[in-house]
Amino acid sequence: MLTEKQRALYDYIRRYIEEHEFAPTITELRDYFGLASNFAIQKRLKALQQKGYVEFDRYNTARNIRLAGLSGESVTLSVVGTVTAGVPIEAIEIPEPIEVPRHLLRGSNNFALRVKGDSMLDANIEDGDIIIVKSQPRANHGQIVVATINGEATVKKLDIGGPQIFLQPCNRAQQYQPIPINSDDVFEIKGIVVGLLRQYG
Repeated sequence: MLTEKQRALYDYIRRYIEEHEFAPTITELRDYFGLASNFAIQKRLKALQQKGYVEFDRYNTARNIRLAGLSGESVTLSVVGTVTAGVPIEAIEIPEPIEVPRHLLRGSNNFALRVKGDSMLDANIEDGDIIIVKSQPRANHGQIVVATINGEATVKKLDIGGPQIFLQPCNRAQQYQPIPINSDDVFEIKGIVVGLLRQYG
């Protein structure tokens, strides 16, 4: 059970991450809550860590707070179909509810897809995984996207570094080819991949 101050801190960190896609710093937390020193914030963060609500990333000293994704701190998304990590296939609209840790979400407009194929193994996306997708019509070079090409859906890395757009596979062991986007293709970005769920056994 969180105290009122601990709950306020946790809720603010969660909202900040949803809005900015990275964690606030200790200084930003101190200023937001109007505290004179970092000690009170660090004490509350330590309590949140002990209760399993946050973790600390030792590789990022400035913005090292991560939400732990507790049971009870999750939301239900619909797995709206299957998307291929091989050649494009049509997404199947068969909603299937699944519990997703809140820290995997980005904002409020998210959906889930089950992956079929192994062309994205080097991006740590395996056959049978469920990817969490933030719905948005644009993406940056190098982001992993779910896109449709002439009505068929796929998950690939977006390559817009040259004069032509490509959807790049991420599997050095296989002979998957980049998919070029031509001027006569009906191409649409459905969203960017922001999280992944995997079942073992």
